Amino acid sequence: MQSIIKTKQNVIRLRSVMIIFIISGCLFSTNGYGGRKMEYLYDIKEATELKPQGFEATGGLLGTKLFGGYENIYLFPLPQANSVGSTQMGNAITQISFPGKRISFDRHFKNAVEDMDAGEVFLPVVSKDVIGIGLPRKFLLFDFKKKIHREFKITPSISETIAKAVIVDARKNLFLFEISGHSGNSPNPWDISSSLMLMDLNGTEPKVVKEIPVARYFQWYVVGDKNFLYRYKTQQLQVFNMNMEPAQHPLADAINTHKDKISFLRVSAHPSLPFALLWGGKYDEVIISWGTNRLKSPVSFLGKKITAANFLFSPDGKWVVFEVEGEPDYSTKKTYVMPVSEKYPHYLGSPILIVNTYFNDNKYAWTNNPVSFVGSSDTDIFRCDLENRDFPGKDKMSFHDYIVQEDLKKLAKEKRQGLGK
Repeated sequence: MQSIIKTKQNVIRLRSVMIIFIISGCLFSTNGYGGRKMEYLYDIKEATELKPQGFEATGGLLGTKLFGGYENIYLFPLPQANSVGSTQMGNAITQISFPGKRISFDRHFKNAVEDMDAGEVFLPVVSKDVIGIGLPRKFLLFDFKKKIHREFKITPSISETIAKAVIVDARKNLFLFEISGHSGNSPNPWDISSSLMLMDLNGTEPKVVKEIPVARYFQWYVVGDKNFLYRYKTQQLQVFNMNMEPAQHPLADAINTHKDKISFLRVSAHPSLPFALLWGGKYDEVIISWGTNRLKSPVSFLGKKITAANFLFSPDGKWVVFEVEGEPDYSTKKTYVMPVSEKYPHYLGSPILIVNTYFNDNKYAWTNNPVSFVGSSDTDIFRCDLENRDFPGKDKMSFHDYIVQEDLKKLAKEKRQGLGK
């Protein structure tokens, strides 16, 4: 009987490894790093734990009483302090706040549009009082101070949708949209064509400033004030400025220099420090830097048999949250946070476990004042406050600085990453 169970476990593990394309299994492989063994930065098994607050806010008695028991709600950042927003609670923008140890809900722009909960494209806060939400074909700007909203029909075709949107210049109301739709002349339902459209939203109607058609098998990201267009089938990387004109960036130079050593689909760049996380490819997730006096070659993040994904930096840039899947249990994804500081050789500190679950796309966000991570899963909302914590010396330093201080002491004592020599 034990041998049967062991065999089944082996089959499950094998299938799991195949499903994730053995993303991290090539740490010491000649395929992943040209035959050169690379030490990974951190062992996820050594992670400490930081307990979040949990609220049964979308289900149970509280959720049923307030909003009819909503589950797995979308979340996005709001300009208000200590708050995140959702569009799936009664056709309004619901402000979810966390006063003290409680949770509260306030509705804004109730029935301002007919299909508020159809939005799946959420931007960072556009300006002090404004947020932007993309519906399938429309884009909405909500001004909380003026209590007004503006609607823009970005694409009139029913076969096209807004796949992604970014802020180019909030003061000038310039936004960049990815528009995707089926190629009408093709019988293949998966034959999707896309274009990047730079649009001016100052008037009552959107104005197309520039349009760039793009082929299939591409991703694009914003790194600082540049746009990266990456065709992952050919590993071709192009850089544009925010006006979609050809440009240069040191991260692109670093990626092109080491493209035979890395594999990625996604880029998560720090908002101000010169480093990025590359993930979603066939090999390990890596950190790559273009900072002065920093190692500019890719460094493995968590090593073999571990998959890290969905990195999201906090508004102040001092933390990054991400999910992890890997040994010993591939059936469980967990959510971790890492401190960010220039004091680390690679900018990132040791991982900290904050919750034994994960959050799907668009179902987690950061708050400001205080900085906290909020995620929605099933009938629960989880919150991890990363400012208001009890720790030695809290009257002299922030929780972030305390974590960095103690983490650096540990790394130096263990002589890791070149520290403590």
